Amino acid sequence: MAFELKAELRNVTGKKVKVLRRSGLTPAEVYGQGIDNLSIQIDSKTLRRVLHEAGNTNLIGIKLGRKKAVNTLARDIQYDPISQDVLHVDFYAVNMSETVVVSVPIQIVGETPAEKEGGVIVTGINELEIEALPGDLPETIEVDISKLENFGDSLHVEDLDLPDNITILSSPDSLLVSVQAPRAVAQEEEIEPEEGEGLESAIETEEAPEE
Repeated sequence: MAFELKAELRNVTGKKVKVLRRSGLTPAEVYGQGIDNLSIQIDSKTLRRVLHEAGNTNLIGIKLGRKKAVNTLARDIQYDPISQDVLHVDFYAVNMSETVVVSVPIQIVGETPAEKEGGVIVTGINELEIEALPGDLPETIEVDISKLENFGDSLHVEDLDLPDNITILSSPDSLLVSVQAPRAVAQEEEIEPEEGEGLESAIETEEAPEE
């Protein structure tokens, strides 16, 4: 899915950008190979919506006036720690014929039969680092857990089967998801005393002579 943002060149810099933000505009930068760095400003409400929908894998076209939109990826997004308003964004201008490296969210899909028996799903990494052409970047990487039939089964990065046009850079040993036995049952089995063990211990304590 492609997105587009209308932008204007920005002359306001430094501490003066606070005034810009109060007027409903967010400062941003566009950089990349083959282009000059551009300081721009974008409508804050539109920017926030597009960033939320596009994530860091969908292309965002930065449109300046009548010029052709520049294909970019949102790289560095700064948020206000309290209001969570977008303070600044760096847009990386991509070459559609050159690969880029991005982190793609992992999405767990399906249902494991072990869940019906009380199994507990434990997730590992939540993002996968990949390399691909800008037009081939997926929004998410789906991990199907329906193959995890028994307690103790797990899936790792090396178990993924992705298209040939995507190169996985994350460690093959990284855990994606596993299914464990019900925790409550496992804990009870570990601490449950053998028959008569608790009573014998109590008797020995009561009959122990004083020193």
